[in-house]
Amino acid sequence: MHLKRKSYTLFWGWLLFFSGLTLTQAQHETPVASDSLNMLEAESHNPERPIEALKDVFGLGTISGHVRNYFMNTINQGALTDYYANAIGGAMRFKSHRIFGFEFGATGIFTYKLFSNDLNKEDPITGGIAEFEHQLFDVLDTDNFNDLDRLEELYVRYNFKHGYATYGRLAIEDSPLKNRSDGRMKPFAFNGLWLHYDLLEKHRFNLAWINRISPRSTVEWFDFKEGIGLFNQGFQPDGTEAEYHEHLESEGMAMLEYQTRISNFSLKVYQWYLHHISYSGWVGVEYENQRWNLGVQYVLQLPDSFQSTLDYEQRFVQPEERGQVISGQIRYRNPDWELRLAYTQALATGRFLFPRELGRDNFYTSVSRSRLDGFGDTGVLTLSGDHTLGIDHFSAGFDYTRAFGPEVDAFAFNKYNLDAYQQFNLKLHYALKGFFEGMHFEFLYVYRDNLNNSEPEVVFNRANLHQINFITNFEF
Repeated sequence: MHLKRKSYTLFWGWLLFFSGLTLTQAQHETPVASDSLNMLEAESHNPERPIEALKDVFGLGTISGHVRNYFMNTINQGALTDYYANAIGGAMRFKSHRIFGFEFGATGIFTYKLFSNDLNKEDPITGGIAEFEHQLFDVLDTDNFNDLDRLEELYVRYNFKHGYATYGRLAIEDSPLKNRSDGRMKPFAFNGLWLHYDLLEKHRFNLAWINRISPRSTVEWFDFKEGIGLFNQGFQPDGTEAEYHEHLESEGMAMLEYQTRISNFSLKVYQWYLHHISYSGWVGVEYENQRWNLGVQYVLQLPDSFQSTLDYEQRFVQPEERGQVISGQIRYRNPDWELRLAYTQALATGRFLFPRELGRDNFYTSVSRSRLDGFGDTGVLTLSGDHTLGIDHFSAGFDYTRAFGPEVDAFAFNKYNLDAYQQFNLKLHYALKGFFEGMHFEFLYVYRDNLNNSEPEVVFNRANLHQINFITNFEF
């Protein structure tokens, strides 16, 4: 632990050193785009600079980051225990300018508990403790509220004419299954190799190999062999508790992505291979004009043959399972508001399964606190809307989603033993301007209600609950 603390002290010292060098040249520098999807476009404004002294290697760069405060309160059904917590933290990122096509970057992130009730207090009825509030800190060490720093990025990148190659702890583009999903204090983070290539401006390729992960709401880095199954492992189709953690012998994940756009149509194709676990193929097609968007997504999952060599309870996916999902959306928008209607169907050929340690699924019906992972033979309907309230920096939105099909103790298509449910989200967002530009306030209210089963063990921290989230972000 002392060695870990010393390493972080050195890291923050280096960042402060970089900051001092960078700020002396700030009037000549161009800030780095914060949106990773626009990363390549930002490179065109990041020309190579002459090196006249060693300090130029570090001084020709930019510092960016954020400060974040998150208050969360989960109000459970009836006499079940309620929890609340407030976390505060931030991140600082250094990114160098190009040097003969090369650049490097580093990001450190930290979190502290400002206040809370006793998150480890056992509910007298179910024996459970806080779940969502622990996700603000370290879900793998529920007594850890202060030693919560993480070296999130440390990479070197080589830029060439039509793309770049990056190695290390990566700042990556999100994909529909593997993503940062940064709705808490610490997002998902990945280590590996990332290759980006643009062909003729209309064809985008990403190729990646990820061999280490640091899941959301954790502070440590893990190899794939130990990283998959850190969270709730759920149940096997026959009701046996799943025990695949540290049995999968997986070395990593490969991903191939292709995107193109032709007139009003866009196409996205993804292929993920989880070594020794599964293959997942994703195809998405959308038509869009100024007012309307029509889209469809299809996913097919096949198990890796290695799964059949494991004991039944040690398998992530059973050999006979073929997870399939179809999701569709229709969206209408004008300058002030937007409405979306979406439906997703997980077919009865198997459960849709993807490790929760790698991200959250993003189907058209996926909203905060509601995902499809673990379901088969299930339908989900979602109606969403957003409205700009007269001023462009104040907006409000809602989501209503309803899941049809899941039944408690019907494990064949229900990995996490959830009931059919309905959920309502209310969202408010306010961005300050002028002197306080960069500061954002977000409010999220969640109400989730089981449709059939209200037993305390089924609903505790899962359903029949209200949740209040208030987040303050300052980005610089």
